[in-house]
Amino acid sequence: MKYYFKMAWRNIWRNKRRTLITTASIFFAVFFAILMRSIQLGSYGNMVDNVVQAYTGYIQIFDDKYKGDESIENSIKLGPNMLSEIEKDENVTLALPRLESFALASSGNQTKGVMVVGTDPERDDQLTGLSSKIVQGDFLRKGDQGVLVSERLASYLKTSVGDSVILFSQGYHGVSAADLFVVKGILKFPSPDLDNKMIIMDLPLCQEFYSAPNMISSISLDLKEEKKMNQTVKNLQEKLGDQYDVRSWKKILTQLVQQIEGDNAGGLIMLFLLYMIVGFGVFGTVQMMTAERRKEFGVMVAVGMQKQRLGGILALEMIMIGFLGALSGAVLSLPIVYELYIHPITLSGETAETIMSFGMEPIMPTAWEASYFFSQAGVVMIIVSLAVFFPILSVTRLKVSKALRA
Repeated sequence: MKYYFKMAWRNIWRNKRRTLITTASIFFAVFFAILMRSIQLGSYGNMVDNVVQAYTGYIQIFDDKYKGDESIENSIKLGPNMLSEIEKDENVTLALPRLESFALASSGNQTKGVMVVGTDPERDDQLTGLSSKIVQGDFLRKGDQGVLVSERLASYLKTSVGDSVILFSQGYHGVSAADLFVVKGILKFPSPDLDNKMIIMDLPLCQEFYSAPNMISSISLDLKEEKKMNQTVKNLQEKLGDQYDVRSWKKILTQLVQQIEGDNAGGLIMLFLLYMIVGFGVFGTVQMMTAERRKEFGVMVAVGMQKQRLGGILALEMIMIGFLGALSGAVLSLPIVYELYIHPITLSGETAETIMSFGMEPIMPTAWEASYFFSQAGVVMIIVSLAVFFPILSVTRLKVSKALRA
């Protein structure tokens, strides 16, 4: 077997130009496929991080009626042991209660509709890293009477730390809700949609403002393993019963999921076209190589070389060329993908504005995962392996007399 490998290696370098052209075509296919796929997957991960890990959590629990009517009237009565019971699930690491509703925020002559969120500051910080988003002032603590305002909203309201914000809304069971709150801190969300409208306060203060004691609108959950998310949803739904609606982030953020799926389909089509071009290039090279060496094959068979062994040598030649191209493409793409993973491309201009209009951060990071490196190189190797059948078939059907006269 060692002899055949040595012979195949020598054969591919007998025509260096042909070998280098074929290797280069495979190299660029793998290189650009990995780069394109890493940017796609990185963008999807960034979208999910902007919304899921920054706010919603992987799973949320609502009242069963909340899905059709997302109002404070369909809130959950938070029992004394409810959170601890939920956290008993082996895949749940944290349960975060929130009370969410809308209000009209006013500061000076500026007024805007906002989302008011009452939360447990310590738990929220564990789930979303909320304290790391503070750009001015201080983070909330339990019992605080102040509020946190998102940066873009604070800019619109022309307010800063120490200023007051008036909130007007409708509380639980139609009770009027109006109060004055001091801005304790300004925080910045990576999602422009959230950054435009968020006011966060301590949960008991929010419940008092909306006249909704012990009421919450949702419970957000953090998980040990995201891949077990669907099973965790099923387990919690069975545990809590039909009066609650347990939903994964994919069921909550359907628009985001559809956007990712649509873009992913487009990316796969582009990869397919790229692989088609590479496939035709490799197949053309194989045809040319087989035609040029027809007389050589005839001589080798005439002196006693078995056709099956000759076909095996040709297969080894193509596999070696494919391996060289795929390996070099994967290796040389590694530093670029890693650099973009550490320092993502920051978009600007109209492109950035378009992305921000969808509530996403205008950056293009890459995903640092081993799976797509191997998958892209593997697809190219499959294409090369399929192309090998042509020279093998040509050798097995070879007629020595015609080949010697070629």
